[in-house]
Amino acid sequence: MRYLSDVNLRAVLTVLITRAGGRVEMTNAELYEAMLTAEGRDDGFLVEETGTGLSLSIPSRREADA
Repeated sequence: MRYLSDVNLRAVLTVLITRAGGRVEMTNAELYEAMLTAEGRDDGFLVEETGTGLSLSIPSRREADA
C-alpha cells in the first residue's frame, strides 16, 4: 500500500488521537513544517501493510532520498 485513501487516513487519525488520550494539539508552525517536509515526495510518511494491519513511519531524509 503506497498511500492512504481519505477514508483510511481518517481512520488512522482516529486511532492515533484515541491513543494520545482523545486530543492532539499542534501549532500552525508544526503543521506548516510537516506540509513542507512532504514537498517533492509522495507523502511525509511511509505506509506498509503488516499481517494484522498497517505500519506508519516517518522516514529519515536519507531513506526518503534513496
